[in-house]
Amino acid sequence: MWASFSAIFLAVTYSGISYAAPCYGTHMPKEKQWILGLQENFLIDRNLKDSQGSTGGNRYFLTVSYGVFNWICFDGKIGAGDVVWHNSNPGNLNYNTGFAGAYGFRIKGYENKNLGIKTVAGFQHISVHPRTASPINDKHRVIIDDWQGSVLISKDMGNFTPYLGARYGTVDFIKWVNEHDRKRIKSEKIIGAVIGVDYLIKENTRLNIECDFIDGEELGIGLSRDF
Repeated sequence: MWASFSAIFLAVTYSGISYAAPCYGTHMPKEKQWILGLQENFLIDRNLKDSQGSTGGNRYFLTVSYGVFNWICFDGKIGAGDVVWHNSNPGNLNYNTGFAGAYGFRIKGYENKNLGIKTVAGFQHISVHPRTASPINDKHRVIIDDWQGSVLISKDMGNFTPYLGARYGTVDFIKWVNEHDRKRIKSEKIIGAVIGVDYLIKENTRLNIECDFIDGEELGIGLSRDF
């Protein structure tokens, strides 16, 4: 089973790179413990409803998680990101790098320590505020709001903890033209699959790689340390 899991993970990872809110995996801080890290998220293409084309972008974060209790933690991050909009009217736009931030929480579910199995449910929200793009005579402004809930299951295999799961969410593409013509466009698909792995590099330090697909081919890479 887990050999097939690894093969699927590698195939999906190298098939393409894009982005949504990463689910973080099933490793959570214990009560009153902190986890600090770095995270990169990449979006190549996410289709939008109503023939509005697709959106993409790259985001880079400092991340923090805090264990309120052993069974629940809060997640936050701050950084920068850009946005691209592929469309026929007014044409493809590139919004320059601006502020990006996020918050969320995770709740521990069923756990079997003897088998090394964990389940985690979570909610994550990312917001990206790139700088205005000004093609020809119009000023175009956009905010990306990414909302999702997820359920994951993992199995410890030495230093590796592969996981898989499902998510439900949307990317809201909120745009203005000359600060007046406001429109909120939602992503075309709202249900996706999650596959990823945590690798324990050394005590308290982990590398996370996560790929999300069906609603988009997506990749997140993170490095974190428990404190």
